[in-house]
Amino acid sequence: MTGHGFRGDYYARFVPSESTECQCGHPLQTREHILSDCPLFEPHRHHLRSVSHSISPPFILGTKAGLKALNKFIQASRAFAKAQTSQRDRPPDQPHEDQDPL
Repeated sequence: MTGHGFRGDYYARFVPSESTECQCGHPLQTREHILSDCPLFEPHRHHLRSVSHSISPPFILGTKAGLKALNKFIQASRAFAKAQTSQRDRPPDQPHEDQDPL
């Protein structure tokens, strides 16, 4: 992996104006936190555990089976996508991205 991404460890280094905190409240969102520890992604970790019970990054990133499992995990969980502003945090005059503008 290139190290680029919408994660707290990347933001801390390259985009200090962005929060480094995970949406679960963990103080620093990292690749390892997302893959192994974050409770928000637990419902989707079965994709990774199907090929590596311990979710070993070298195995996940270094094998064809691991990469296929990672793809399924990312597609199902939307992990590593930029966090969206929640409906309650959005100004009232700004439509949600799924809504048609008036």
